[in-house]
Amino acid sequence: MNEEVIETLEEVGRWRARDVAYYAGRWEQVKRHVPHFETTEFRAAHDTPANPYMKMVVRVPRTKFEQPVPVGTVSNTYTLAQHDLVAGKCFEGINHAGIETDDLRCELGLTELGEWMNLRIYFPDKYSHMPKDEQKLALRLECFNSVDGSSRLVILLGWLRFVCSNGLVIGETKTELRDIHNKNMDLEKIPGIIGESLGLVQDDLKRISSWENHAVRDDLLKVWANKILCEDWNKKAACRVYHICHSGFDVELTDPFAPGDATDKPVKQIRQVPGATVPARNLYDVSQALSWVATSRNSTEEKVEWQSAIPGLIKRLSVTA
Repeated sequence: MNEEVIETLEEVGRWRARDVAYYAGRWEQVKRHVPHFETTEFRAAHDTPANPYMKMVVRVPRTKFEQPVPVGTVSNTYTLAQHDLVAGKCFEGINHAGIETDDLRCELGLTELGEWMNLRIYFPDKYSHMPKDEQKLALRLECFNSVDGSSRLVILLGWLRFVCSNGLVIGETKTELRDIHNKNMDLEKIPGIIGESLGLVQDDLKRISSWENHAVRDDLLKVWANKILCEDWNKKAACRVYHICHSGFDVELTDPFAPGDATDKPVKQIRQVPGATVPARNLYDVSQALSWVATSRNSTEEKVEWQSAIPGLIKRLSVTA
């Protein structure tokens, strides 16, 4: 890969109502977009008293033409975790597992001021998995970090289905760090957590296999969508998941206020879902319909939350299916 080539992705995420732009390449390439921050006294002006309880987080100028930019206020007990330091600990954990990291593909998402980061690191192809539907799953590490105290530091492993860009956090590898940015934050835990998670990849694959071997009846799928999925997500999402499983098409409601269950709402087809099995035959097929809907959430934080909820929803379907 040419050192100067950094891919700007079409993907635009959302975090706290702010756009997130994504770049792709090796870490040595994309990290040039990562800004640095510092905490300073929180004052109304240079010659006024400082707030004794709060500090200000400021983006450090990256060029001689830039000025410092404040991005948030935090408490005196706040621990600033620089994005590149967090990323470095992630790569350290991957290296400790015996994986060469220099050429790994990375995707870096940043808000306009850089106060929030989403880093994705894709593992070598030997860590990928080919399910029975022959649509490859890639193993990737995801990291979410903010420097303004508004979000926790989250690190987890998940799977990406290439054919439709679905994300799936199955649960076995979800030995995750969800740390608050306070005086107890310990970034040294990150490499060990990644090592533990990689040790559970085979358990993930066993669960995928069990989903593939568990057949699903359409009548029970409908009941599950109208009751469990409606309660955990919402009627619109339940309707979309059911129709993807039934027809392979994503849909939108033409009359959201029409009476009846979610699966009986009037809809129109808007897009054929790549890689969808029609009709869904097993729990794995249903998991991909769920993942499609979860991955389409505008909010990046909500997207991961919904992806992480999929194993629990599948488990509740498996009891009846």
